[in-house]
Amino acid sequence: MACLGVRQTLIQQLRGKDLRIPDLSLLFREWPKDASPCLEGLRTLSGERIASFTELPKSRISMSRIDVGLFISTWYPGVNLERGDILCCVVLWLFTWDDQIDEKGGHLYDNLQAAHVFRRETLEYVRHCLRLSDNEASHEVRTNYIIAFFKVIGDAVCEAYDYDHREILFDEIKFFIETSETEQQRRLGPELPSTREYIATRMGTGAVNVCLFFIDYACGVSVPIEVLREVEMRTLWDQANILVWAVNDLLSLKKEIAQQTVESIVPLLFRETESLDVAVSMVTEMIHKAITEFNHAAECLMAKFSDDETLAANLKTYIDGCKYICTGNLTWSLQTGRYGLSQHSISGGLAMRL
Repeated sequence: MACLGVRQTLIQQLRGKDLRIPDLSLLFREWPKDASPCLEGLRTLSGERIASFTELPKSRISMSRIDVGLFISTWYPGVNLERGDILCCVVLWLFTWDDQIDEKGGHLYDNLQAAHVFRRETLEYVRHCLRLSDNEASHEVRTNYIIAFFKVIGDAVCEAYDYDHREILFDEIKFFIETSETEQQRRLGPELPSTREYIATRMGTGAVNVCLFFIDYACGVSVPIEVLREVEMRTLWDQANILVWAVNDLLSLKKEIAQQTVESIVPLLFRETESLDVAVSMVTEMIHKAITEFNHAAECLMAKFSDDETLAANLKTYIDGCKYICTGNLTWSLQTGRYGLSQHSISGGLAMRL
């Protein structure tokens, strides 16, 4: 009973309250926003990948609701269809992998031991597919269709990236998988995390850094490994990461409460402040601060490499790619069936009853 108490109490406190979200697009008004002209082609490709991914009708419906074509079109508006197809695979794999553990009804939702094995086998196979491992055991074809699907991604990554870049991708996938374990352990435990604990974990569970990694792939530019390791680049990734998950936490709150889930930033801040409006205001300020810090880091990074004309041009494209991911995420989050908002604009803000 203790495991349910704190969560049920918070759900009861939030249910029926009016959630007012300000016009977040105003915060991003100086950042570029676009959508690929290949949207319908990307939707067709993602539909074909979904059909090849699973034969279960329920899984197909769930994956179709995400609208992966729109996701790729808005997050990577400059991508061509060939590379867009691979990015569709990346997004499908991330969502489906996570839903096995994080969504109620997922076969690993409340089974820590089985989920631990699933994570270990995933990391072994991902390392193998990225050609970072000599472990023969990881060479076996995976019977789990979700783990096995990564081979499509791994083959494309190995063709496009050198060893050092692939190591960065592996580290980010590992971070995503490890933080999902922390999240599951907390969810099945008696207590809610503090906001500080939640944020530290949320930086990994959204797999945003995995998506940021593929910006140069989508844009067709090359960013040297030394630049990716610059402290300002890490700041760009961290702030873009915050911008994506903070927006998602705001816009998915109604769905989360309906599913009796309170492990997200707004409920945790509400628990501390006892005011939903104050909690939303704090998240909005978090978004504003992240944009400011991103812009400052971007200026510093561009100044550092301004003497190299080609690199500077590629770097500007990459930085704009980070911005497109953030503005594209807002567009996708409003429209995707996953959150159930079905809004084409947030002009004037949104209001809904939880």
